[in-house]
Amino acid sequence: MVDVAPDLTAQADKAASRTTGRYYVLGLLTVVYALNFLDRTVFNVLIEPIKKEFVLSDTAMGLLAGFGFVLSYSLLGIPIARIADRLNRRNIVALAFAFWSAMTFLCGMASSVTTLALARIGVGIGESAGTPASQSMVADLFDKNERPRALGVYAIGTYLGVFLGYFIGGYVNQHYGWRMAFFTAGMPGIALAAILWLTISEPKRGAHAETFVPEPIGPTLGFLASQKTFVIVLIGFCLTTYTNYATAAWIPPFLARVHHLNSAEIGTYAGTFKGLFGMAGTLVGGLVVAQISSRDDRWKLWAPAITSGLAGPVFALCVLTLDFATMVAALAATSFLVGFHLGPIFAIAQTVARPSMRALASAIVLLTATCFGQGVGPLAVGMINDALKNDYGADAVRYSLLSASVTTTLGALLFLCAAASIRADIKRAA
Repeated sequence: MVDVAPDLTAQADKAASRTTGRYYVLGLLTVVYALNFLDRTVFNVLIEPIKKEFVLSDTAMGLLAGFGFVLSYSLLGIPIARIADRLNRRNIVALAFAFWSAMTFLCGMASSVTTLALARIGVGIGESAGTPASQSMVADLFDKNERPRALGVYAIGTYLGVFLGYFIGGYVNQHYGWRMAFFTAGMPGIALAAILWLTISEPKRGAHAETFVPEPIGPTLGFLASQKTFVIVLIGFCLTTYTNYATAAWIPPFLARVHHLNSAEIGTYAGTFKGLFGMAGTLVGGLVVAQISSRDDRWKLWAPAITSGLAGPVFALCVLTLDFATMVAALAATSFLVGFHLGPIFAIAQTVARPSMRALASAIVLLTATCFGQGVGPLAVGMINDALKNDYGADAVRYSLLSASVTTTLGALLFLCAAASIRADIKRAA
């Protein structure tokens, strides 16, 4: 007789090692993504001191918070993602991570608005490369039904970064000034980039697909444009991302102007009730959607539609209520509801695209949504603030932030529309 026990044991050990390895990669990429958002968010909690030092308007601060970042992000996101669909993604993520961390550090050395804007552009250059390549790696480590959960875990980096950015920015600014806050945010990235480079390897492309055939850019874009789900989700995600970025940029000034909190208090309240509850919503969203969509893929979009739609009226209550406790509770609920959809939407971009175009699909979603959300969101709210300040004074920010309630509601309606075509589009991509 042949003794099969040693072979079975070896196979079990190999499977366990692979599982541990892929979750290590997921965890490390999630930390990278968190520091991505830390480096973006720390600017938001520093809007008031930077505005005061350089004597700027809310419109100018909206430009720095938004277009100062997305300018380079927009120009380089697609080309770098195309490279990531061909070359080593681990190397791309590590180099990009080190670069944007260094540029965040340089924000603290800015001697003028121009040098600060240039450093923000540098942050955008680095971050345009990191996320599409990371999501493509995660998609090759987890299959179709695992991806909402895996990318839900990855997406908690958004709110972990927001949480850390508000806390670090608020505390360090209160005690050491806004420049030191940038230094503190930028320094850890260099060391972690080296750890990423040395401890993980490039996953096999198309590991959960029957075939992997690289395609030229024309047919790739044509296929994505023909996927109805991809197009509708892209538009809806732009709208919900407006909500995310507009609130991320202007909740700190809202807390300062309307509720009269100092910098450290803003970091505590914004970090806890936007960051931690957003993180919880993102994690729960990934886990719940992975479970309920295993029998019907339409739940991948029905669930995000429900929570994004609920976020609209809850956030309206947050900005309009006069009661501080009600405001804090509504901010926490909004952050949970808005965070819920991130993992499932990231997974949609990977699942309705073929393996050879996943980094590009991710880049298109992130690029378009970031351009609209971070480019338009902070700027639009800043412009409305300046337009209303003569009539409403400090309360102008209440009414300008209501635009974020409208955009998440419209995004929810589009997610509902996209659910009708998702099953057919997943079959075409497979």
